[in-house]
Amino acid sequence: MSEQKVTLPITGMSCANCAANIERALYKKTTGIVTASVNFATERLMAKYISN
Repeated sequence: MSEQKVTLPITGMSCANCAANIERALYKKTTGIVTASVNFATERLMAKYISN
């Protein structure tokens, strides 16, 4: 198992709370997520995850 990084575009956010909700959902609902950071201003998600 290795740790991978990914950066993805996230569109449709209307406030910083939306970014926080996405981060929270990733931690709670997605197995293997090590870190997740959503930037509202740049509309980007940066995450580290454990791949099989």
